[in-house]
Amino acid sequence: MDIKTLLNRAKTRIRYWLISDLWIKKLVPAKIRHLFSNQVIDALATHTDVPAPYIPGKYPKGINLYGFFKAENGLAQGVKMYARALEESSIPHTLLNTDFLDWLPQNDTTFDDRLTTENKYAVNVIHINPDQWEEACGMFPRDQFNGHYNIGVWLWELEQIPDRWIPIIDYVDEVWTPSEFIAGAMRKATDKPVTVIPYGMETPYDETLTRADFGLSDDDFLVLTMYDSNSYASRKNPGAAIDAFREAYGDNPEKVKLVIKISNPKPEDLEFVEKKLVPGSYILMTDRLERKQLNSLIRLCDVFLSLHRSEGFGLVMAEAMNLGTAAVATHWSANAEFMPEGTACNVSSRQIPVGDAYQDAPEGLTWADADVHEAAGYLRRLKDDPAYREEITRAGQAYIREELSTKKCAEKIGKRLDQIIQNSEIAVTKVS
Repeated sequence: MDIKTLLNRAKTRIRYWLISDLWIKKLVPAKIRHLFSNQVIDALATHTDVPAPYIPGKYPKGINLYGFFKAENGLAQGVKMYARALEESSIPHTLLNTDFLDWLPQNDTTFDDRLTTENKYAVNVIHINPDQWEEACGMFPRDQFNGHYNIGVWLWELEQIPDRWIPIIDYVDEVWTPSEFIAGAMRKATDKPVTVIPYGMETPYDETLTRADFGLSDDDFLVLTMYDSNSYASRKNPGAAIDAFREAYGDNPEKVKLVIKISNPKPEDLEFVEKKLVPGSYILMTDRLERKQLNSLIRLCDVFLSLHRSEGFGLVMAEAMNLGTAAVATHWSANAEFMPEGTACNVSSRQIPVGDAYQDAPEGLTWADADVHEAAGYLRRLKDDPAYREEITRAGQAYIREELSTKKCAEKIGKRLDQIIQNSEIAVTKVS
């Protein structure tokens, strides 16, 4: 074993100990642990070397799935949906939590009894975007990536990926995406396989919760819009949703409320809402909600409104449809793939420059500017025509449950895993 390999192994073991060991985590703040791990240990050796090539047959068939299992952001929801698909299938697998972001709460205990640090199988599926790749993989020993078939699950919201992501392509054998929209952006940057594995939607909710539990009236027609400030308000475009609501119902409507749920709100977000809306016409929610609570809120509202500029998947829209809530949404980017005509109120748009409104966006790209007047028309019709609203919600729910089921997600994962193993075995046979 050469000195570089020895240093790499020592460094990754120390890094893993610093970041993952329970007593260290209790005694030493995360910021200091990561600072020491990333700067001092990196002076010994680099973890950023491209993993050693896949060795067919070295490890048994199966998947090691890495991701934010204890967090509750969009990336966390995605890896958990893949995990549930694996659990419903016969695919051998392990689940490994990536806990390296100081600001990201780790409060979800759903998978705690299944989480491990073991890496048993041939294929690694790493549900982490390239900008966090080194920190995520640096939590684990180097040999968990050497000799394995490494797949990155990457999410992006524009038609071209950031330039700084491109070097990370060397670290993977393949890329998975939950939508064709993202896959198209990835294929512009690499000739490696890019496979679309849509998420399987599961939306558990608390049947005992009522509108009153959220401070909402049973007599009001409720339009819900929501976003996370960490996902860029410029992309979620809440101003357009507010404008459409005001145009549809007026500034002080009777028996109608706009419910605005903001996660991780910044002062400017709250100030923006207060300036745009008349008091009494809206209800602002900023408290953290557990997943079942959030799904219950979506289910208890009449309409979910998203006049976003772009989506890499469009998770909340799919969740709303699955929960039987009518969706009004910009019909551009990834969400358009699961919103065929008649399943949602699809709002047309024009393309405008992204500019510097979105971090890391390559120059010259465009995104959607939704037609607020068309959206307002849909909002009025959904309120005034209950039969139409029922038709939309039934069709949307049926489509999601058929096309974005956990079963279909598991089938796609299983099929691709079989292809990877079989193609590798064929290649080895030809060489020998």
